[in-house]
This record gives sequence, C-alpha cells and structure tokens, in this order.
Amino acid sequence: MSETAERPILNLMGEKVALGPMHEGLLPRILSWYNDFSTSAISGDDLRPVAPAAVRADWEPLMKGDRPGWIGFAIYELATLRPIGHANVRDIGSAHRTAEFGILIGEKDCRGKGYGTEATQLVLDYAFTALGVHNVWLDTLSINPAAIAAYTRAGFREIGRRREAHRIGDNVYDVVLMDCLATEFQRPRAEGWGLAGLIRSARSD
Repeated sequence: MSETAERPILNLMGEKVALGPMHEGLLPRILSWYNDFSTSAISGDDLRPVAPAAVRADWEPLMKGDRPGWIGFAIYELATLRPIGHANVRDIGSAHRTAEFGILIGEKDCRGKGYGTEATQLVLDYAFTALGVHNVWLDTLSINPAAIAAYTRAGFREIGRRREAHRIGDNVYDVVLMDCLATEFQRPRAEGWGLAGLIRSARSD
C-alpha cells in the first residue's frame, strides 16, 4: 500500500482523526519525523540523525507483527486522510492487565488541534474494550506541557516523576509518569465513535 492509494484502511473513527494499520508507505514520513530534532527533543528521543535503513529495520518487524504484545496504528487527519503520526500500545498480555502507550504527532501543523487527545482516547478505548487491559501507562517530559495537557484531557493522570532524569545540553527535565484505568476512562458519546461505537452500530444494523 502506498500513500497515493485512494483511501487508507481505517480501523477506528473519531471526529477529528481515524486510526488504521501501519504500512510501508508511511516509512518516508516516519523518516522525516524522526530526523526533526525539535520533535525528538520534546518526545524524549536521542538527538541524532536516523538513516532510512535504520527506520526500515526498526519498523518492518513491527508492521509484520513480529513483536509480541505490540499493536500500532497510523493516525490520519479525518478531513484529508493524510497520515499525521502514529500511536501504539505495547507490552500487552501480562497477567496484570497493563500496557504502555506511545504516540507521535509528526506533522507540526496538526499539533494544538486536539488530534493527539482524540487519537489517545481512541487507543485507550481499543485497549480497554478489545484487549481487556485495565491499566495503561506512559512517560513524557516536563519540557512538553502541551502533551501532558493532552494526555490529561484524554483520561490520564500524573502518578509521579523521575526528577531531572532527562538531559538536553545543560538543561535537565523531569520524566513525568501518567496512567489511566479502564474504570476511570470516559468515552466520548459521539455516534459511531471508536470501537464501542462500531459495536453499537453493528448491533443496530
């Protein structure tokens, strides 16, 4: 599948974004996102150039399903269906019913529009509804208050910090730990929204 395909495969629908399977056509965009040092800085990634071969080596096994307990989605802007980022839940399958969450909104013009919040809600809905996960956690950096606010709006709450555990040059930042419980998550009530909305629609057909 290439980015020039008429319409990408979509698994989950929100009001602003949709989620679909990862595919090879996304690799050029991922390469671009990973080589944007301003994005890497707020994401907590190392500030280093990333070669195309390295991106392919990292992502091809994930796209093939070779990493147990990892499920990833491409994030699409619903109005245009262009890919704008990716999200995943990983380390699934524990007897403790926990998973870790990760997300990147790679297209800078798509930040600050609520896309990250909604994509996070869609993945949480999927993890709690389809996978039976009870606790989803993440870590982020104190340098990125916009991400912390988006995670909070989606249902996460801060549970602690590793103080001054991340360094960029002479500056140090806290690593912020957050989690969300299935029993506390509030799904939007929009018609057809997320996995629960799809299930309701299928029952009414």
